[in-house]
Amino acid sequence: MTQPPQNSSPYGHPSQSYGHPSPPYSQAPYPGEPSQPYGQPPLYGQAPQDGWQQPHPAPPRKRQRDSEPGRFTWSDLIAFLAYVIVMLVGGVALLGLVPPFSTMLSSGVEAQEQQAQFLLNVIGYGLIFALALSFSAKAFWRSVKAFGYLWWLKLLLIPAAWVGTLILTALIVLSMGAEPETSANQLAIEGMLEYVPFLAAVLVMGLLGPYVEEYFFRHLLIGKLSRFINIWICGVISVITFPLLHFIPALVTMLVSPGVATDLTVISVVPYLVMGSIFTLAYILTGRSLVYAWLLHAFNNVMALVMAYFVQPQLEQFLEDSGMDLDDVQGLLDVARGLLRLGTEVTFALTIGR
Repeated sequence: MTQPPQNSSPYGHPSQSYGHPSPPYSQAPYPGEPSQPYGQPPLYGQAPQDGWQQPHPAPPRKRQRDSEPGRFTWSDLIAFLAYVIVMLVGGVALLGLVPPFSTMLSSGVEAQEQQAQFLLNVIGYGLIFALALSFSAKAFWRSVKAFGYLWWLKLLLIPAAWVGTLILTALIVLSMGAEPETSANQLAIEGMLEYVPFLAAVLVMGLLGPYVEEYFFRHLLIGKLSRFINIWICGVISVITFPLLHFIPALVTMLVSPGVATDLTVISVVPYLVMGSIFTLAYILTGRSLVYAWLLHAFNNVMALVMAYFVQPQLEQFLEDSGMDLDDVQGLLDVARGLLRLGTEVTFALTIGR
């Protein structure tokens, strides 16, 4: 039987063996087959052509990374117990019995007494801050890495959130038809600030205190607790418990002497509820970011300190020098001062020395 030539194909055309050029893809290589333009994917059963590449899949869409707070550990329990003993129960206040704190607290000079109380807060918050930072260092670093997603928008939202807090607080208070009230915690802080340098107040009340509170109220109560409970339920728990820290003396008074009036009123609680809600939303929406919640809290406190140290005194001095009859507008001025205080509350629980 006669064999077909080696270089021929069953279709009567030369085969495309090695060393022979292939027919251009703009022509039909075999009778009855459609032509294939150059640069297009090959038809089924054909070899890939030069100049054509397999299309790459689209890159995955970037999303907000979760900061992964982790599980509850014995370290968290140690930090919680230390905070209760040192700050809430008043363990660090025992240092007030030791010189030079005892001398300053019993001097009868208000400046020395306020400075002694501030130093006790420095020791207490410094100790708890060191514990909280050491126990949350890994989660903090993960939140720093997750901060890179839309970082510019997050930074812009920090002052916007502060302004929103002022406006929302004022609207709620005015809608309730009551005069603004300043909590005893805020009044005590303002009394202390008269005898404390601005930078020292920023260090303790603007940086250390906010991190301690965010560690407990956001990182633990929301971040780690959300492993067992819905995260939004954890958020509600955090928002409700956050103001309680700043009204501990009032709560103790209510429990011990139910008939005694305290500063724990709806109006005085409003700023802490608004701030706690904003901090909580920011923490959840940024992937349980401890660093972002801390930045928001720190910015709020620093701006409140700026208002207390520079804006309020200048405003009152301006009103006194304006020649206005303050008696005619005293009610309006009281409301304005009350709203300014409400909107710039320092979310720092001053529980020592009361």
